[in-house]
Amino acid sequence: PKHWGWGGGGLPTRKTGRRRRRTAIPGTVALRLLPTDANPAPAHNAMDNLDLCTQLGARRHLISRTTRQDGISCHVLSLLAYAIIMAALCHRPFLATALAMPSAASMARRAIELSNKANVDPSFAQEACILWTSILESCCNDSELPLPLGAMPAAHALHASTLARVGRDKEAINEYQKSLAFLKDSGALSKSLTKEEVDIRIGMGKSFQRMLRYREAADTFLGVAARCVDINDGIISGKNTETLGWVELAHSDSIQRAALCYMRIGDLDAAVTILEKFGGQDAELAGMLGSLLHIQMSSPSSTMKDTEKREILQKAQELLQDASNKSTSPIYNWIYLTSQADRSGNISADPFRCKKGDAYLSFAKANNSPFDDPDLINLDDKVSMHSVVMEPDRDGKDFWPRGYILPQELDSFLAECNRDENIGDEERGTRKKWILKERSGYGSHGISIASTDEVLKMYDSSKLTEPILCQRIVDPPMLIDGRKFSLRIYVIYFPGGKLLSEDGEKRIDAEIFVSTEGLVKYASAPYDDDAANSNADFLDDQYMTNSGRGDGRSSQQNDLKQLQREFEMNGINYKTMWESIEKSIQMVMKRYIYLQHESSLMEDALADSRDSSSGYSFIHNTYAPICSIPKIMGFDYILDSDTNPYLLEVNRFPGLEPRSSLDSDVKKTVVYDAWVAASDRMGVPKEYVQDLCPSNYKGSSLKKLKK
Repeated sequence: PKHWGWGGGGLPTRKTGRRRRRTAIPGTVALRLLPTDANPAPAHNAMDNLDLCTQLGARRHLISRTTRQDGISCHVLSLLAYAIIMAALCHRPFLATALAMPSAASMARRAIELSNKANVDPSFAQEACILWTSILESCCNDSELPLPLGAMPAAHALHASTLARVGRDKEAINEYQKSLAFLKDSGALSKSLTKEEVDIRIGMGKSFQRMLRYREAADTFLGVAARCVDINDGIISGKNTETLGWVELAHSDSIQRAALCYMRIGDLDAAVTILEKFGGQDAELAGMLGSLLHIQMSSPSSTMKDTEKREILQKAQELLQDASNKSTSPIYNWIYLTSQADRSGNISADPFRCKKGDAYLSFAKANNSPFDDPDLINLDDKVSMHSVVMEPDRDGKDFWPRGYILPQELDSFLAECNRDENIGDEERGTRKKWILKERSGYGSHGISIASTDEVLKMYDSSKLTEPILCQRIVDPPMLIDGRKFSLRIYVIYFPGGKLLSEDGEKRIDAEIFVSTEGLVKYASAPYDDDAANSNADFLDDQYMTNSGRGDGRSSQQNDLKQLQREFEMNGINYKTMWESIEKSIQMVMKRYIYLQHESSLMEDALADSRDSSSGYSFIHNTYAPICSIPKIMGFDYILDSDTNPYLLEVNRFPGLEPRSSLDSDVKKTVVYDAWVAASDRMGVPKEYVQDLCPSNYKGSSLKKLKK
């Protein structure tokens, strides 16, 4: 038809119609689409159901905005969508199927639509995964492809992104690798870097990162940097400034991510080496390097002469000051500011003014900075957390559900099952009474409900290739309006450390605070105890309370004040329950600090042995973490029918972006209180964070706990 043409001319802009260049996916032709408002795609008797191209074109700008928020290139998904559909239409087997069975075209359209929606609402990702799996595995043999060869990299990349959205990062990595393999076969990897390749590699690195496989993640990110830059000649320049711009951004982002991964495992020396080698003039990279140099100079084991220390400290201050002036994040301004304290601990500071965007979001994002305590991975890792809490002669059994690390503790698990004589033999095997937790699960992903028979079957079939935590389900649970619920309790942690400035040094002890502001998260479906005895279709919706799991569109939450009112109306003692929560937090953090201290005294302590070990592994690190930055953690609890709290997990990086007005009030109060506590700890005037104060603030929610 006359309104459609083939060539490399790119896509016109919506406002002016002026054509802009787009990088075509290797092995495919670029689609030149005239403005859809003026020239709608004509109907065609063979393509009645393929109007999705017009729909995608109309939504292109919306897709760009939403995908940018998740760190994905703003144009890539729409380009991938165009490429997959148009290449599929030209692929005879696919076109023949579409003509014979109209649902084939709608399946492809629906998969792309859901992939785009999943970037905003993860509840759409599961359906997208199912559709992509159906499309990509539709061929009967390996020699036949479901889509044209040139469309396969894009299809696998979109499939990987949706898998990552539902926490299936291991499978996502496999799909990313398939996408890269198709690009390699097409010769694209031997040519100049494209945005598509960057997105695939960055996506794969993020999946490694979420799985706590930080070294593999760092290697993946460094692979992107190697494609972006030549050490001797500088950044590879493109044909125009637009190409140069995104290459520089990809280079900076990949280096920052690689350095962060090394910092997560406590390898600060490797992070410094990367930043010094690749850093350049980027403000964020300069801030990271300045902060790390400052940490190194604070090391008690440093053998440098005082003159060398002063020179490096001066360099660190200059880098931090530069980053403080240019970065939109408050983190480098804060590190630079607190390093200026004199011997009396007094600091003078003007209120922090956010250069761009919302002040709250800037400080909330600082919670994900690379400068937290790397040993906190032992609380974030479900398997390591179990080992920390359930040390011999400890009180963890009072608030931590009974559990076993499988397959290492299989014999103990079998003995536990044999002792369970409260129910009949048949029901004992089929009842859903265990919850399986992958060590790197997040957002309720990597968690499943299983019966004893199902757990044993997994072991017998060798499906348990990596350690998992198998815990008893808290039963019977306390219900509100017939639904299970969990409590998100916010804990603010300041590690112990040493302040170093030109005026000297000062030791500061660790501090722990708990906030009385928190969230009550409800399951999306009513709880049915009978469903635990069968293969219920909606079992996850009854058991999982995290908004990132199940039908996120129907998830509900409330605040702790409402829970307290609910208790009072039913004659339940809220204070007793809350004191039990405080006691458990105190025990966990006290045990954590003790084990960390003991580890620092062991000369042969191993760093990063957790991949092969089922227990905790503290890093033998001579560098103390920055002790002035508040670390906000999320402790998740469930209550049994007697209101006894049981700790489910500790979130090292709890979501702090508001999702509702109630949610916003709670999170903004917690973040503000955390930074006020940091100001008090460092002697910084509270006016520094005055722009962070919520409009309806009612006073501090924090209580300091004893270590």
